[in-house]
Amino acid sequence: MRSDYLLLADMLEAIDEILASAPGSREEFDNDKFRRSHLLRYIQIVGEAAWRLSAETKAANPDVPWREIAGMRHAIVHDYFEVDWNEVYNVTVRDIPMPREPVERICNSARFREPDEK
Repeated sequence: MRSDYLLLADMLEAIDEILASAPGSREEFDNDKFRRSHLLRYIQIVGEAAWRLSAETKAANPDVPWREIAGMRHAIVHDYFEVDWNEVYNVTVRDIPMPREPVERICNSARFREPDEK
């Protein structure tokens, strides 16, 4: 079982990959099958990590839409053959940037620091 710290770090890494791979335009997204699959996978990772976080961490940070983030993961995993590529695009360009700052703040909080860190 991964710790909350590692799950938050997973989220940050996946968010950064999505931001780095985000298309410059909708046309670019539509014409690049590899990029779409790549983004879909990393959105799934963000959602999986959010879903596995402890209830305590989620409750202590209600400013992050944990349920919606995990919900996107569930839609990807359970409805794979019905992926809504419009929604994947929208998540990539509209939604993914939003949780980065609070997730980084939570990850860097004193609660998750190793005992020998200051």
